[in-house]
Amino acid sequence: MRAVLDANVLVSAAIGSGPPHRILELWRVGSSFDLIACPRLLREVSTVLLDRPRTSRLISSSAATALLDLLAADAIIVPDPSAPKRLTRDPDDDYLVSMARDQRADVIVSGDRDLLEWDEQEPPVVTPAAFEALLADTL
Repeated sequence: MRAVLDANVLVSAAIGSGPPHRILELWRVGSSFDLIACPRLLREVSTVLLDRPRTSRLISSSAATALLDLLAADAIIVPDPSAPKRLTRDPDDDYLVSMARDQRADVIVSGDRDLLEWDEQEPPVVTPAAFEALLADTL
């Protein structure tokens, strides 16, 4: 299975212990799914974890850097999509959809309502909890 994890899921995985964290742990140990990312997604995660005071109080810079290094080394890193078309109600989400489509991802995992409520879900968008349940069914 090929999955794109939205920045909000990756950030939640870094600072929490719920479904996003467990999903990332399953990926880290090499089972379940291939994680697809691009430089823009990694920059977004980096900005939230390292540059936003509210978030940076929840995770050390060394832990944030370790996660970013892990993603850069072990995720399938693909080029940023070129000029993504307007697809969703939030244009900042369009690059994720374009990347997922370009890379034939099976799913986008997000907590973002703009994506979860998007009518033209191709590929489907699921919550972290739903993706965790899907992974449990495949193990």
